[in-house]
Amino acid sequence: MRSTPRTERRRPTRWMTGAAALIAAALLLGWVIANFPRAPIGPRYVGAGHQTPRAGGTFIFAAGSNIHTLDPHFAYDTLSTAACRLLYDGLLDYDYDGNMIPGLAAELPKMSDGGRSFRFTLRNGIKFHNGREITAEDISWSLHRLLSERIGSPGYPFFKSIQGAPAYHRGEADRVEGIVVLDEKTIEFHLDEADQTFLNALAMPFSYPLAKEHVEKLEQAEGRDAVGRHPVGSGPFTFSRWERGVQVEFERFEEYWAPQARPDRMIFLENISSDVASARFRNGDLDVVYRPSKVTRLFLRASEAWAPYRAESPSASVFALGLNCELPPFDDVHVRRAVAFALDRSKLERLDPGQVIAATQILPPMLAPHDPELPTRQGFDLERAKEEMRLAGFPDGLIEPVTLWVRGEGEVRAAQLFQQDLKAIGIEIELKMVSFATYLKETGRPRVAQAAFTGWHQDFPDPSNFMDILFHSRSIHPENSENRSFYRNPKLDAILDRARPEIDREARLALYAQANAILADEAPWAFLYYPIDMFAWQPYVKGFRPHPVWLNEYRNVWLDLPRERVSQSIYEQETGP
Repeated sequence: MRSTPRTERRRPTRWMTGAAALIAAALLLGWVIANFPRAPIGPRYVGAGHQTPRAGGTFIFAAGSNIHTLDPHFAYDTLSTAACRLLYDGLLDYDYDGNMIPGLAAELPKMSDGGRSFRFTLRNGIKFHNGREITAEDISWSLHRLLSERIGSPGYPFFKSIQGAPAYHRGEADRVEGIVVLDEKTIEFHLDEADQTFLNALAMPFSYPLAKEHVEKLEQAEGRDAVGRHPVGSGPFTFSRWERGVQVEFERFEEYWAPQARPDRMIFLENISSDVASARFRNGDLDVVYRPSKVTRLFLRASEAWAPYRAESPSASVFALGLNCELPPFDDVHVRRAVAFALDRSKLERLDPGQVIAATQILPPMLAPHDPELPTRQGFDLERAKEEMRLAGFPDGLIEPVTLWVRGEGEVRAAQLFQQDLKAIGIEIELKMVSFATYLKETGRPRVAQAAFTGWHQDFPDPSNFMDILFHSRSIHPENSENRSFYRNPKLDAILDRARPEIDREARLALYAQANAILADEAPWAFLYYPIDMFAWQPYVKGFRPHPVWLNEYRNVWLDLPRERVSQSIYEQETGP
């Protein structure tokens, strides 16, 4: 009987105790929020103020995926290319205005025979990282390795115009007759026909020379793939170590033929998401960030403090859904067209404002003959998509779902956006997450991946680099196919074959305009977007600017050390997210 009165007397005490605890917790939370370290609103570190380049320090950069190989004869993705650019050099290169310049060659080649012969003279004093001087025979041997069918390099199609290259590739000849070594410093190339892209091919990593003795020893001991794990090149940095999927480390090559102040070491971090990379960059733990997270991009774009240390420009790239034309249902052009018309690309533009432009065709806007009014251009048209499904014999949609290969968070997010679009025309999408290495290996094999997110960044500024390599039937192989949609069209092949050697610029562009229209209409790719690239770098990073051809080009940077930490109070007039 007394229990009830006691309970009533204690209730106010418990209420007051609970209220006091809540007030104390709120005050504590308020104090924590007020005193919690804020994200830096400006650079945390500045340079020492040196006016001339100085060697030293460690330059750290990152990417959201993993490096496939360090063998330049197989480096056909942007990350592997970026790493190989530190390790190797080629006969030719590009300057920061996109002009072709000599690399290992002493000068640009002497051309003869109506553009079918080229003579190169090598520089003096160019060495491999093992200390041996590079000769013309090294250039020849490396290209023979590249062109061998046994090796299976995806670079072969770029060089098949060299006299005798196809016969050598098929194993019908011991040497490529169009590669002629005249002496230790001189080499000539003779082509079957004029090829307006041959010099561009010689500037690609595929043609970078390797040390024969190193390659043969490695391949005999560990197999072909070993060259991609233990590289010896002739570039400004030597290979130090590689923890696969984590980071690869480089050291400055002291005997490099073009000496200049560079960092002592470079560290390339793999599989760092854009959110993590952006946070580490703002904290001063990364020296450069490429394609930062959405929040960080908006912040950097609005920040006056970061304005001198950022750059934005449209990328010479295109991203798409690659549709395997050998596998149902995408062996039917009407189904491919249905996908292309069903995708509402404006969703991506709204999701990532200022980061993407809706893609309508294979060629990015800065590359002729891109045509914003292309009659066959792809775009969102739901009724047209439904009509194409009816023409394909699927008015009520597909019976089986389509498997779409994706490689990371960004692609999953984009795929989820488009799942509803495709569901509206009766196509169910199932996502298959794979690593980048698995993607490169498996999607290059016929009849494996039904559909996959895909993309392309130019190797050189020419329409052939988007069309020949990605959609010509000769780019289909049992392994490492560049034509990963396995699209075959004799009419397109004929147009591309006519365009490649054409000397007259207007006639050549007219042919590529025809090819551009065919690819938009037949839709082996359902084009999604052209990216807008952003780079940002720390104030103490000098000598960096985005390159018009090479992504993540850091071979010319130097560090203004020692760096100095500055107070964020100097930026207090600005506000951050």
